[in-house]
Amino acid sequence: MKGLSPLVATVLLIAFTVGIGGLISVWLSGFTQTSTGIVRKEGEHQVICSNGALDISNLRYCNNNISGIIKNNGRITLGNITVQIVFLNSSQVSFALNDTSGNYLVLKPSQLGTFNQTIGGTNYDKIWIYSNCSAVTDQAESSDVAAC
Repeated sequence: MKGLSPLVATVLLIAFTVGIGGLISVWLSGFTQTSTGIVRKEGEHQVICSNGALDISNLRYCNNNISGIIKNNGRITLGNITVQIVFLNSSQVSFALNDTSGNYLVLKPSQLGTFNQTIGGTNYDKIWIYSNCSAVTDQAESSDVAAC
């Protein structure tokens, strides 16, 4: 019976190992570049967002409507401004603020925005505002809301 010589078997085993190692290194290189790009982009976003700040004020509750003023106190433009009302029973309602043309509200530094939303009851607990920068938020308690 004839078989592979030990030398040929060793050469084939080494060639197979080197080939698999090459494939893994190509995959690992692409994976590392992709991961690095994602981390870099998210890091840049976080640094930019660290210059943002929102403030909610002049909250009023009248005839099942809650209204208020939102001010951009930061140094960057903020968009996708969303108001979330949290009720005492832990339910919530969210609504995106729009400008006069119906587009998402964008606030430049020092710019004000307003909202007036029907919420259907006085059992609200907190009012949150969010923006396109996830760390840029503000909140108010129900005690911060004046009745008209």
